[in-house]
Amino acid sequence: RVAGPGPTAAPRSAAWRSCCAARVGVKVCLKRKVCAQEEKYEIPEGPQRSRLNREQLLPRLFDGCYFYFGGTFIHHPKDNLIKLVTAAGGQVLSRKPKPDSDVTQTINTIAYHARPDSDQCFCTQYIIYEDLSNYRPERVRQGKVWMAPSSWIIDCVMSFELLPLD
Repeated sequence: RVAGPGPTAAPRSAAWRSCCAARVGVKVCLKRKVCAQEEKYEIPEGPQRSRLNREQLLPRLFDGCYFYFGGTFIHHPKDNLIKLVTAAGGQVLSRKPKPDSDVTQTINTIAYHARPDSDQCFCTQYIIYEDLSNYRPERVRQGKVWMAPSSWIIDCVMSFELLPLD
């Protein structure tokens, strides 16, 4: 659908709003021939939290988190997801983590950007699967190992927080 006025307009995503805000900022810079403050044109949610996090030298979004990518990835290509995760401080596992392993459970890191009142702050290893494919791994939510759809990574990056998992 085409996003336009009226009740049939498609909802606009955070990525779309962020992109438009960036374009407005660039247009202002070009018109004035001077760089404008980007803070005036950024979306006040994820991009702003990300910038403030970087300025305050706080840990990156996925610092202390490990990711295993299982199955095939079509909608969100695996290479792109790996780039996102590593750019955000996460590490990629080559083997599927075992939730009942003593080694897994003795890892002594926490997820800095998880909500402090959730049990997710203790989860450090994620088994990622493509939510639009037929592959469904065995449901895992045990100790420090949880499963999550690939769209969760995108949503976390857009909002700059570790979002709750069902």
